[in-house]
Amino acid sequence: MALSVPMYQRALTNVEKVLKPYVGRVMNAQTIAAFDASRAQLAGVVVLERTELVKITPPRGLVSAHPQVLDAFDAYAGNVATELTKAGATKTGCGLPKALDVRLYEAKSGVRFAFAELAQGVQKSIGKGVKFGALSVPAKLAQPAVFGGRGENGDVFQRSGSRGSGSLRITNAGSDIVVVVTPSSPRKPQASIYVRANKSATLNGIRGDYWVYYKTGTNWDAKNNRFTENCSYAKLERFLDGSFSWSLTLKSVAGNTSESETEAF
Repeated sequence: MALSVPMYQRALTNVEKVLKPYVGRVMNAQTIAAFDASRAQLAGVVVLERTELVKITPPRGLVSAHPQVLDAFDAYAGNVATELTKAGATKTGCGLPKALDVRLYEAKSGVRFAFAELAQGVQKSIGKGVKFGALSVPAKLAQPAVFGGRGENGDVFQRSGSRGSGSLRITNAGSDIVVVVTPSSPRKPQASIYVRANKSATLNGIRGDYWVYYKTGTNWDAKNNRFTENCSYAKLERFLDGSFSWSLTLKSVAGNTSESETEAF
């Protein structure tokens, strides 16, 4: 027996009510293991609810729409697989381990996108007379702080040893940059300072002679003091006398003959 439009609406609403807590568990997962488990549970329930919808005889006006509703449910698994493949990297573009909050954000966003596509596919099929998706599609996730993150201009976030009388004035005519002064390796900095694009900052208290290394990038991870994407690294090919005050204008990494690219640090 064909359902009336209100009865068909009730059937779809019931499907949403079943799916909603499973979607919520995915969005609330705090570990990768919990995410994987809740995602698999959601996938299983989507299949079960699809089998229930197969048993429905739709209203006369939705006879041609109902198979498209089922197709939207069928597409869900493939859409999730595609989105999770995109989000599957465990390292950042700079080759660093990707933080847990970033991995979970990307994974959850992938499932949310796939589920929203399911809801949109159903809604497009049934038209305006019946609603689907408002109850079960989760809100867009807040991005982790690292996305688009930047350090504060002039922030000296690393310093070791005693202070000296030297200073380095840095004028940054390029993108955000971290400047490191060290007598030896950039992995053993005497001091590191963040200078924003088109800003200037002065690093005081430098002791002894030193090399200048610097790196640019995006998505500053303030917790670990590092860029996570689009990283470039360079060294100023001049050993500076720490008894003087110096000024340095930077336009890009390895942008002229006084600079050279160097290994990541």
